[in-house]
Amino acid sequence: MLSDHQISQCQAGIDRLALPVLPLVRLVGMLYLTGPFARLTDVLAELIEPVETGGLRYEEPAQTLTPYLEAMAPYERFKHPQAPSRIILSAELAALDQFEALEGWVAQNVVSQELEEINSLLCGPCACRLCCIGPEGQMVQDFFEIPLLESETAFFPLPKIDGIKSRQTNSEAIAPLEIDGLFFYDRPDPILIHWHTGWTMVLPRFTSCPNLDQSSGGCTIYPDRPDVCRRPQIFSYVLERLPAYDQHYEGRMLPAFSRQDKILAVWDCPYVKEFQEQIGIYAQLCGLEPVFKENKA
Repeated sequence: MLSDHQISQCQAGIDRLALPVLPLVRLVGMLYLTGPFARLTDVLAELIEPVETGGLRYEEPAQTLTPYLEAMAPYERFKHPQAPSRIILSAELAALDQFEALEGWVAQNVVSQELEEINSLLCGPCACRLCCIGPEGQMVQDFFEIPLLESETAFFPLPKIDGIKSRQTNSEAIAPLEIDGLFFYDRPDPILIHWHTGWTMVLPRFTSCPNLDQSSGGCTIYPDRPDVCRRPQIFSYVLERLPAYDQHYEGRMLPAFSRQDKILAVWDCPYVKEFQEQIGIYAQLCGLEPVFKENKA
């Protein structure tokens, strides 16, 4: 449980959960598509008065949306067609029309960007190391792992395992990868491994991220922290990546996704437990399904 002081420090994040930007994004997207506007910025130039939609009131709509213009850019494909850059299917893996596909991509990007900011506002006051350490105590897991982009591995001074064997398997394989005669999770220290799905940092039992400051509990590379660390425990799950459905198109490989239209919140996190109701309302206001899932036990 969070203390009253910690809860008060989270107020800015709670306020953001109560006024999600996605309903305004969708309204402005429809205004753009149905109006005489060449660019989204032309719509924003007209938004000089407060806007109400879905029971929510945005006092400065243009200012609110300006940071999300890049995330909203797919709307402009309707008036300025471009070559396809991805494949987006329904949850049942059926083809979607162009609007449903692009609207899903906009929603994923907008919610991801907003939740990065909200998570940061909620995470700091909790003084929690949950995301930065391996299993402890009576936890049933042998390890935790943090997915990384290849460019992000340079921030972690750890041994790297990247070979044919690692790239042909994953961390959940029935026959665990062995390194120097030990299962990869039986090592005494963290390690970077390139699985067939990409890079992860593996945190065995009673280990921690090398960039965790043990005295303060802070992150020593905070400005350069990995993408996954910027969205600690509330995730946009509007789209799910489906590598098996990637397709070749004019010499390029188009990545495939399916629309799930969900918000995923990790139940282990102190602020997720404390603000479950607010997170659920946020998801519903965005037209998404809230899903609470335990990750560590």
